[in-house]
Amino acid sequence: MKIAYFSCSTIYGGVEKIIIETLNELCKDNEILLIVPRGCQYKNQLDSKVAIYEYKSYDKRYNPFLYAEICKVLKDFSAQILHSHAAKATQIGFVISKFMDFKFIATKHNNRKGKIFNRVKNVICVSKAVANTVNHETKTLYFGIKNQAIKRDLPDIFTITAVGRLDLIKGFDQLIKSVQILDFPFILQIIGDGKEKENLQNLINQLGLNDKVKLLGFRSNIAQILANSHLQVISSLKEGFPISLIEGIFYSHVLISTPVGGIVEILDSNFFIENNNFAAKIEEIYQNYNDFKTKFAQTHSKFRQILTFENYILNLKNYYKEVK
Repeated sequence: MKIAYFSCSTIYGGVEKIIIETLNELCKDNEILLIVPRGCQYKNQLDSKVAIYEYKSYDKRYNPFLYAEICKVLKDFSAQILHSHAAKATQIGFVISKFMDFKFIATKHNNRKGKIFNRVKNVICVSKAVANTVNHETKTLYFGIKNQAIKRDLPDIFTITAVGRLDLIKGFDQLIKSVQILDFPFILQIIGDGKEKENLQNLINQLGLNDKVKLLGFRSNIAQILANSHLQVISSLKEGFPISLIEGIFYSHVLISTPVGGIVEILDSNFFIENNNFAAKIEEIYQNYNDFKTKFAQTHSKFRQILTFENYILNLKNYYKEVK
């Protein structure tokens, strides 16, 4: 099968991780093309079997030259399926699909409006919460990860880890402000890069938390870091279905989160942060750590069988066959 993926993102994040790992698997028995803007930062993570086209036209939704360029690429590739990710690529792909003979599929990754998904027939949603934002029947497909054998070695000091791009929507500023009132020794480490890095570092400096809160930047060994942390925190204001949640189910001793998006479909309610009161929940877990650790493992063990990469790929391939 000839499958083209289309994304208007150049930076590496959760969505791009899904695209990379999916295409590196699909290319084993399909012809794959990835269409991205010029300057794509993650193209070197793709298998050599994945053809990559970086479009040169001005990256705007209503640029006719962009449409013409992508149409030509898809025609030369003889695409049977075009699969777009996120709203911008979906809007462009939807228009192109009206003039070309391929099946069009779009993945919606968050619960923001994205009205274009209401017009696309074949929509994959990353969670039920996201599916509820589309006004017709969609396919809910949870992403999954490949389980790694990890050696767990907790440090002496209580270590808290948060993972995500440094963006306001991830709520890291509120998390940092909250931990300043904790009255026990701890380290908070935040993994990820993004446009809020300077602002977050300034906040850490202003609060005098340089010895307690660390911005680690991008890390490739997230599974090991989570396994070596006492607690993982997801502080997001909005989410679709973050990969950090799946990683936490597999590798974290305890994971707590704001009750947003698809997280509520997986995480037990005992591990929700109420009213953004991070400090109170972290304190409760610190004081009753072994109990929370045992309950977390018992409550979420079934999802380690569900949220696997193998399940995701199998369901995705079956969906492609249904649509085609």
